[in-house]
Amino acid sequence: MSVIRKNLHPLRCPARFLIAALVIIFLDLYDADMLLGGQAKPLVKVVIGYGSTDGGVAVLGFAKETKLFEKHGLDVVLVGMGTGSVSLRALIAKDLQIASLSGSGLVQAALQGADTVLIAALINGFVFKVFSTPEISTPLQLKGKKLGVSRYGATSDFAIRLALKKWGLNPERDVNILQIGTSQDTARALQAKMLDAGVTSGTSSLIARKSGFRELGDLADLGLDYPTSAIGTTKSYLQKNEATVKGFMLAYIEAIHDFKRNKEAALAVLKKYTRTDDREVLEHNYNEIAEKYLAMPIPTLEGIRTILTELSSTTPAAKNADPEQFVSYKIAREIEASGFVKRLYEK
Repeated sequence: MSVIRKNLHPLRCPARFLIAALVIIFLDLYDADMLLGGQAKPLVKVVIGYGSTDGGVAVLGFAKETKLFEKHGLDVVLVGMGTGSVSLRALIAKDLQIASLSGSGLVQAALQGADTVLIAALINGFVFKVFSTPEISTPLQLKGKKLGVSRYGATSDFAIRLALKKWGLNPERDVNILQIGTSQDTARALQAKMLDAGVTSGTSSLIARKSGFRELGDLADLGLDYPTSAIGTTKSYLQKNEATVKGFMLAYIEAIHDFKRNKEAALAVLKKYTRTDDREVLEHNYNEIAEKYLAMPIPTLEGIRTILTELSSTTPAAKNADPEQFVSYKIAREIEASGFVKRLYEK
């Protein structure tokens, strides 16, 4: 090809040779896969599960609706699993390739022999609130009461057990913790008087407040690192599909940036995925979560230690476990080192 180009000076060549030279150069500039049959390189199909329809799914939904996954080479199928614990089981069974779910669930599964691993965490800390009937004015009055969480082992369950201990209550004996379903299900159960209190987040927190329930506590006040809205996969999938996972991370990080910068598009996504038309509820959800989203969503080792410390009382393997074994930082660090995140936020 270099010999052909050497002799094809535009001032010395007939027009047909000049056209041929330009075609050769054009072909050389593009990957053959991009031109085969006039089609772009095929997208890689990835099935991604999510539990809660509040905070975690907002960025996934945003990346899907604004075609950021496609931009980064992925054909993503988003599947609502109801709760993070269901997503975890599907991930382990390889029905999902990636999932948004409980960080504590991922760690506990790994401790029990699953090859689950965290690759991202949207928020560092807890975003839940505890609402109760108006008659309950202090956390100590939860003793003997029914309190709803999404599922046992889910982040809402993990967080409230830490909070109850801080409030001087034994979560095993003093409070009747019930698994209800989604955060919206918990709000509905409060309205139906099936619960005395419940752990809510996002839109369901405002729904609970507007329904006359008392905000008994904000679990962000625990002041603990924790990988909320964690993103997990399996080590086996990551090992065989590193380029795909990197494409996911690029789309996810870009979606976080765009979600923060484009409120109206973000509200449209929240409306679709939460199935809520109430503008006040949607704006409340957006204002609460967008500012908490990490530009570089990497789980902290201190957040993993929070999980291991809590699990150590029931899972002996957690006591001496190395936090780094539960997180894969390789792709995130490569993206960070490339300057991708910095360039996004300089725009």
